[in-house]
Amino acid sequence: MRHHVLVLACVLLGAKCHLSAAALTLPPGLVEILPVSKAGSYYGDAVRIVDCPQDKDNPFGSCGNVLFGGLAMYDSHLGGSIQIRFFPPLANVSHFEIIHPDNLRGDDSLMKAPQVYQFPIRQGFILDQLDGVSSGDLDLITGTVTNLVFRLNFSNTFYLGLANVNPALKASAFAFPGAAGSARAEFTQRPDGLLDFTFYGSTFLPLGSNISGDPVRIPMPFTGPAFEIGSIQAPGTSLHPHIRISTKDPDGTECGVNCPKIPFNTIQQFTINSQSSTVADRFNLNVPQLGYPGNATAQSHLQGRVQIQFGDRSGDTVPFGVSLLVPEALLANPPASPLPLPPGFSLGALGHDEDLKFPALTYRFQSVVMSDDNFDISVAALNLKTGEVLGGLLYKGVFVQTLLLQVLFQNNGRIAPGSFPYRGPASFENGPNGEMVFRYQGDSFLPFEGFIWPSPDFTTAAHSFLAGPGSLLNPRLGLQAMLIGDTPQALKSGSAESIHSSIGDTFSYSYSIPCDGAGKPGSFEYTNGNSSTGGTFKMEGFASVNCLNSRTSTLSRGDYDTITFSGFGTWSKDSNPHLANVQVSTAPASSYVTIMIDGGLTSQANTRSAQEPIP
Repeated sequence: MRHHVLVLACVLLGAKCHLSAAALTLPPGLVEILPVSKAGSYYGDAVRIVDCPQDKDNPFGSCGNVLFGGLAMYDSHLGGSIQIRFFPPLANVSHFEIIHPDNLRGDDSLMKAPQVYQFPIRQGFILDQLDGVSSGDLDLITGTVTNLVFRLNFSNTFYLGLANVNPALKASAFAFPGAAGSARAEFTQRPDGLLDFTFYGSTFLPLGSNISGDPVRIPMPFTGPAFEIGSIQAPGTSLHPHIRISTKDPDGTECGVNCPKIPFNTIQQFTINSQSSTVADRFNLNVPQLGYPGNATAQSHLQGRVQIQFGDRSGDTVPFGVSLLVPEALLANPPASPLPLPPGFSLGALGHDEDLKFPALTYRFQSVVMSDDNFDISVAALNLKTGEVLGGLLYKGVFVQTLLLQVLFQNNGRIAPGSFPYRGPASFENGPNGEMVFRYQGDSFLPFEGFIWPSPDFTTAAHSFLAGPGSLLNPRLGLQAMLIGDTPQALKSGSAESIHSSIGDTFSYSYSIPCDGAGKPGSFEYTNGNSSTGGTFKMEGFASVNCLNSRTSTLSRGDYDTITFSGFGTWSKDSNPHLANVQVSTAPASSYVTIMIDGGLTSQANTRSAQEPIP
């Protein structure tokens, strides 16, 4: 019955649920030993080395004083074998335990930060917890793994050095998911009757400002005359260890000439292609008051940037980290969050106000933001042969908008506020005009049965509805972003009169902007007819401009179908300075405009796509 319910949910949501095509069969004797795929297995860390000595910044090290220009990252590919012992199933669920009989051995690698810092990674081993085993429960019908806990000891020259310069540090096994991490495992049937196994885990380990009264120190790659390891004080530093273990070799087609040239050991800022980037939630709610069927999709296009930090090459992969940033030139203190979030969280990509339309009721959601989870940061490995991310990308995002906040408040603590775990394929490729294109489509699936769903006026729970059996949420995040590869020289201009925004506002705009920007005149004017948020913006000077092409562009090199710019100017309803962030796409297959005045707080408009776009 459980399998049929999940299949029905996937059909209703149109989602990729990764259910087993047939029931899994346990291996003969209930024990299997398999070699891990070195190409598909790695471990690593993304150490956030900071100087955050103040008590208010700890224990999480949440201040912005990052040393060495970014994360100190490495990945090291793993070799060895894995042993899995299954127990006789009860109600089609088999408990399993995992050990690594001869440990896993890591290749030599190099931990690097963008500026100065590097540390050789040698003598790498992954060892099982000395007083326990990793374990979980496998549903043989659905293939779902629950109650998964991996406990592993990471050992290499960096961790030995960290222990050396912090003698009071008590080393213990890393637990995945741990208090603020992730863990996911998958079994697939093999032709020989055994089960292939793939695991990915990440966790967050803050060191705080001191260890038993001694200041936190980070090892440096040199020694003194008595062979003592050099170090620096780094209060607030945190570790972000991660590991992927798989008995399956990576799949995918080699990208050949379409493989992008990766700028190793750098931080790059990609411009979001707003037409192809959305945060969405597919609702399948068993709530009679919403009408039948209770299906609707909340979809909001995003403005902003994707920051990618590339690490050093490890075999045929390179580690990278992903974070979301606000649009260029948007400099302001973020408003206080109504959620009880720890310090250090900041605004990320900004979304538009939109309508969520069920058959019988319509909801307006506003103040849309997608921000990073600064604890379980998004790191992954790019396969340089295929341009695809090995095993897909896990992005933990804090999704904020007024409807979601009402859901949290009205359920009175039954739903813990936090990040959504978006998982899905990601890739890098060459664009039509020398751009590097980043693409990502992540999904999450959340049961909603028995929870309170608010009424459209967002009043108290007494006026709200109870979600019945089978209610599900499917949060989704799609990103497409470009890194410009040339020096645009074109002048882009255009206008539109009396067009309708996605929420029914009538607006007009005109622009004439040089792609190279520097020292050249430009113009932009926008008028919105909404009675409360309407007005006219006139640009007096622009702050940034990027010209790029959509993925399907057929324009000749040096011409562009998408322009993104920011400019300062006046707003007709007051005498204060204001900022406009704009993107206009004239691509025939993906024409689109998004305009935000003061990050959307003063005014906003966009021509939302009828269908959820594919990044």
